[in-house]
Parts: sequence; structure tokens; C-alpha cells
Amino acid sequence: MKGFSLHISIAPKAERPFPAKEILWGSQEGGQTLFPTAIAAYERKYSNDPVPMQKFSKAVANAQERIWIVDEYLLIPDSGKPARRIEQILTWLPLWLAASDIRLLTKHHQEIDEDDLKKFQLRAQAISNQAVRREKECRIEIRGHLTRDCDFVHDRFAIIDDELWHFGGTVGGFHSKVSAASRGWRASEHGAISFFEEIWNAGERK
Repeated sequence: MKGFSLHISIAPKAERPFPAKEILWGSQEGGQTLFPTAIAAYERKYSNDPVPMQKFSKAVANAQERIWIVDEYLLIPDSGKPARRIEQILTWLPLWLAASDIRLLTKHHQEIDEDDLKKFQLRAQAISNQAVRREKECRIEIRGHLTRDCDFVHDRFAIIDDELWHFGGTVGGFHSKVSAASRGWRASEHGAISFFEEIWNAGERK
């Protein structure tokens, strides 16, 4: 009996539809497309736990390649200790996360100690260990030279794969006051990727 080989056709990887452009306002419901009412804005401002934007956290969790964030106050909440904010950000990064290139460019804060930053490395290791045949090891890098070596950046940005997000307040929609984020812009078409690389490489790794 002659040997035979089984030919299996593998369909090309389907390209995910690019998100539509939209503006999202912070709210205690996890974000909305309309301005909040004055009453809702007042209640959020004095809330002990402003709810971040759910659409952004979902976009991060579904990232396939990169998660790049520029925000000098990303890890510092309006009140309380950084540990709470860091735990919230870690929920964006589930163990099944596909993205491997995670970079957070922020400002150095004395309130954040090595134990706080170590949590990100432990999460990266857990993500890498979760998938047996993961193509790339998950890496989470944090650099704190934003205001020291790049003191010309005012707004806050995030690049999720090739989608550019722009935030009027803290990335993720944590800000307690009326603030919005826009999404749906192609980062590669607006020079965002090259700009991020330039400011990322402006300082030493911390």
C-alpha cells in the first residue's frame, strides 16, 4: 500500500473590522456617547470610585499585537494609593491576552515602589505561561521619563494594534471630572507609531 499525504487547506487569518470613529464620555455606567447630565457629572466627581471606560478595557483585552500608552498619571489615582489603580489596569490584561508588546510611558512617581511595578512582570509571565504555543513571549515594559526627557507631550494617548485612542483625561477613562476619549483613528496613517517610538527611545529603561 503506497503512502499518501493528507493536504489540508488553511484559510488565511481573517482581518478584524476596524472600529468606527466615536467619542466616548466618562460615566458611572462605563462610558457613553453623549455628554453626561450635570447631575451625573456632579455625582461622578464626588464618587469614591469613578468607573473607567469599558470599551477601552475591552479593546485592550482583545489586542492582538501591541498595547502602547502615553500618560504621565496613568498609575496614579486622583486619591488613594497607586496599588488600586495598578490592580484596575491589570484587569485589562487577562491571561488569554494575545498581544505581546505592552509599553507604558509615564512619569516617575515616588509613590510607586518596586513591589507595585513587579505586579506587571508577574502578569506578563503568567500570560506567557498560559498559552503553550504562544508565538511571542509577553513583555510589559514601563518607562518613567515622559516629563523628564519628553516634556513637550500634553495629551494622553493609547495605540491598540493600529487603533489610535486620544484621551482628554487619564487613559482608560478614570478621570472623575467631565472628560472624553475618541477612538477609531488609524495610528499608522497619523504618524502615531513613529512618534511613540521616538519618545519611547528618548529615555533609559527604568
